[in-house]
Amino acid sequence: MATIRQQRVRELLYQELSILISNELDDPRLSLLTVTNVVVSRDLRNVKVYVYHDDEEETPRRVILRGLTKATPFIRRQLAQRLTLRVVPELTFHYDDTPERAARVDELLQRIRAERAANGDDEATPTPQDVPATPPTEEE
Repeated sequence: MATIRQQRVRELLYQELSILISNELDDPRLSLLTVTNVVVSRDLRNVKVYVYHDDEEETPRRVILRGLTKATPFIRRQLAQRLTLRVVPELTFHYDDTPERAARVDELLQRIRAERAANGDDEATPTPQDVPATPPTEEE
């Protein structure tokens, strides 16, 4: 579990990194990037920054991560100027594919619903009448 200090630093870094990455990087490959998560180590010296790009087909992940790695010294300097931290943490960037996976799961669920609707199969969606009011006992 994260300490209160870790949580505060995480929130500060999340806000500043979101602003820096979306507004202040001149690299066109890094446009449309969104910071999705920031994980701070216990000693506050290492930070994992998870990013998502809205149009991966236009800019592949490896190009995005390479651009962020190249911009890391600039980002760290900006963080040092903006935040009052004893040590500016080392940043490592990771691509977050959670939105893509969530969209894929949603697509699969919609496909299953459509197939069941086409087959007239309503058994998959339980109604309140199908759920017992009390859990069964071991004797039942």
